[in-house]
Parts: sequence; C-alpha cells; structure tokens
Amino acid sequence: MTAQRSAAAIVAAWAALSMPASAAELTPETIAAWQRYIVAAEAQLPPPHGAARPDGIMIDVPGGTIHHWRGSTTAHGVTVDHVVRALTHPGTPPPQEEVRESRVLARSGDTLRVYIKLERRTIVTIVYDTEHLVTFSRHSSRLATSRSIATRIAESAGGDRGFLWRLNSYWRYTQVGNDVRIDVESISLSRDIPRVLRPVARPIVTRVARESLMRTLESVRERVEAGSR
Repeated sequence: MTAQRSAAAIVAAWAALSMPASAAELTPETIAAWQRYIVAAEAQLPPPHGAARPDGIMIDVPGGTIHHWRGSTTAHGVTVDHVVRALTHPGTPPPQEEVRESRVLARSGDTLRVYIKLERRTIVTIVYDTEHLVTFSRHSSRLATSRSIATRIAESAGGDRGFLWRLNSYWRYTQVGNDVRIDVESISLSRDIPRVLRPVARPIVTRVARESLMRTLESVRERVEAGSR
C-alpha cells in the first residue's frame, strides 16, 4: 500500500468513527479542562498578534482537543469607531464560504445574540446550527475589543460527532495611523484525535484551520474597508 493510500485509509477510519452511531461524549472532565484553559487564556487577553498569517496549536485534554489560533489583518483608511459600527450593524458575520445563514436574534447596546448556520470542513464536512453572544467594548477612540461566545452548537443533521463542542473568539481593533489592525484569537474544543491517527489527521486539521481563519480575517477586512468608500 502506498503512503498516500495508507493516509487515506487512516483518515477514512477516523471519519467512520465519527458517524452518528458512534457519537462522541463530552465528559465533565473535558468541560473542566476547557474552562480552566479559557480562564487562563482570557487572563492574558488581548495581546496584539501582528503575524503575516495565522498560527495555532492543539492541546490534548482528557477526552478532547483544544484548538487555539491567532491571526491578524489590517484594514486601511478606517477608524476604530468605523470598524465597530461596520461590524455591529448589521451585526452578522461578513459573507464567507463557511457561513450559510446568519441573523441577529436580539440586540442590547453593544451586545448581540446572533444565529449562524456554520459549515465546518475538517476530515468530514458538518453543518451546525449555532448561537453566539457577541459583546463589543470601546476602551478609547483608538482601541476596541469584542468577545464572541458560542452558547449553542448543534449538528443540523442531528447527533453529535464531537468535531465542535465549544467556540470562543476574541477580537482587538487598534488604530495605527490611518489604519486599524485587527487581531483575533479563536479557541475551540473538539473530541480527541485517536493517537494512531494523529500523524496524518493533525496536519489536515491544521491546514483547514489556518485557511478558515485567513478567510475570516479577509472577509472582515473587506467589509470594513468597503463601508469606508
């Protein structure tokens, strides 16, 4: 068997394990590990990133994997106030490949509750019905932040294969001359990757995550720049 066929067989095996008949279990130990990680991560937020392309790490926890990614882009010829207004009105994510549908469910000041039908592609493609609590905070005329916490994540087809259990994102908008640097940290929780499959599965997951975050940053930049013209 060639290396390519071997890799395909391993990936197919993991996909088979993820079918509804073999639903993953989100245990109290996994939730506790997630909560500890989030507390520690939020205590260090929001550091500016400034890298040319997203980078991230995967952390093994009991019964799961935490995916922590950072990325940055620059919106040219805009102000922080303009960026916040462009993102809070209409308040839904910019058009992008992974967002099939979105709408604001409720609004109170700078806090929104948003519904997003989200498509995630890793080893397999899954569509989720999700709800997020998004809060914007203005620290000064030159700095604002936002925090998005997924309050509901459910596979549209039913069941739970464990590819996305939790999803938080933290954004920072900093005025730099006539531009705004946009930094984001995305932290999510999924089922664990079986040890035997990690050498093949992890590079695929990493590539998909990097491409996804790059598309998200690009769509945000395009939205805020378009609104300034």
